[in-house]
Parts: sequence; C-alpha cells; structure tokens
Amino acid sequence: MSLPAAQPAEVLRAWQKDDSYQKILADWLSKLLPSRHASKAEPTSSILYKYFTTLKDLQTLGEEYSGIVQVDETYHKLPTFNSRLISILLSIFGEHLTRKLLRSAEKQIEKNASLRPEIQNISLVVLRALNNIIPQLENIHRALCYINGGPIQIGKMIMGIDYVQVRPAAAAYYAHLRLLGLVTLMHSIICCGQNIHRAKKHMEQMRDFPLEVNSDEACAACLEEMLQPCVLQCGHIFCIECCYGALDSCALCRSPFTKNTVIPLMNYKPGR
Repeated sequence: MSLPAAQPAEVLRAWQKDDSYQKILADWLSKLLPSRHASKAEPTSSILYKYFTTLKDLQTLGEEYSGIVQVDETYHKLPTFNSRLISILLSIFGEHLTRKLLRSAEKQIEKNASLRPEIQNISLVVLRALNNIIPQLENIHRALCYINGGPIQIGKMIMGIDYVQVRPAAAAYYAHLRLLGLVTLMHSIICCGQNIHRAKKHMEQMRDFPLEVNSDEACAACLEEMLQPCVLQCGHIFCIECCYGALDSCALCRSPFTKNTVIPLMNYKPGR
C-alpha cells in the first residue's frame, strides 16, 4: 500500500520550520565567523543543516514536525544520494549561479565587437529582463505548489523529488492555502508581464536610437544638447553628464570604460 502524497499545507509548514532553524544556525555562525565572511553564514548553515539531515537519510526537523518524507518520482523509494545532493546545491546556489551566468553573458556581449550595435542592445535588454524575472519565476513555482502540492524548492522539483504523508495531516488549511496560491500566481504573472512590457518598450525605443553621433544636434546617449562634450577611449563623444553619470559602456559601440579614462574636450564645441 503506497502512502498518500503530502498536502501543500504540510509541505509549506515543513519548509517554514526548516527555514527558521537554518536562520537560527546562520545567526550563530555569523557571530563565530570573521566579519568579512559574515555573508557566507547563511549558505554554510543551509549546507550543514541539510548534510546532517537529508544527506544522512534522515528527516529534517520540519519534515518530522509535519509528518512527511521525501520520495523519488515512483513514490515508493527514497531519493538517491546524488539526487538529494544536487537538489540541495540547486536550492542554495541556483539563483546566484543563474544571475552570475546572465551577468557573464552580458559582459561577453558588451565585449563582442563583431556584433552590430542594435543586436548587442537587444541581447542586453533581454538578458536584463530575464534577470529581473528570476524572483517572479520562483514565486510562480511556489504558487503552483500551494495550489497543486509538491516541493517548494525548485531544486527538488528539477530532480524529481516529492513528499508523502506518513501520518494524518490537518486538511483544514488547504482551502486557504489554495487561495493564497491563486493570488500569488496572479501577482507574479502581472510582474512578469510588466518586466516583459518594459523590455519590449525599451527595444522599440532603441530602434529609433541614433547609431552615429551627430554633434550638430545632441548627445547620442541622452539626446540633450551637448554643452560639455567628452570623448571615450572608443572615440565616441557624449556630454559630461552621461560620461560621469549612468553610462559604464559606450552607448553606440558598447565598449566598456571607466570614469578616469573620460577626456573632457575643453576647446571643442559641437558644430564647429
């Protein structure tokens, strides 16, 4: 006789309990570690907590409290050691790794001189939109777990790990949790739509963006009158407010630059 799948309320309760214990452990570790390593206390506490529970074929304190046990996709066996290990690493470092890969891709695109400026700009807008959407994707997954059940951690879902109930659960909380899931899902979808709309609008604006500087008209970055022109290492000219302001790469060729390499053109005036 197979055990029933764990109810969403019990999975959420277990996750909340485990999260609170890990935060307590992280607080203790932060007091023991040097201040320069304080940021490592949280991932270290998660690794230690999961090592002495999940990787030792034991329930976590939250799972024991809720009466649930991890199983593989067959619902008859415990997950393999490798599956549990990969799911833990994905849960702890997955978001950080994804953001790092996106930032690395942005830098590669910015340095790729063979790409046309419009292709570079569109690629950068898409990557930055994906970076903004990552938290909403996590919220969508969590909302679906509230509604349909399943593990809250995306790492467990990827590795095919789920939960079964080993003792009777409090079913009264399920209706409220399902309503919370629907509200969370709607909010996350709206936020994703807003990010996609902003990215689309940005790309539409860039289609009309000048690819060459017309010094007789305006700065190509802010489209305002170029009162104090400065030249970058790539040879393109912008106003001083853009060069020493928000820009960290040329708005025309995407070549990166630092503020100390900007050269003000003291005796240059656009149009002459």
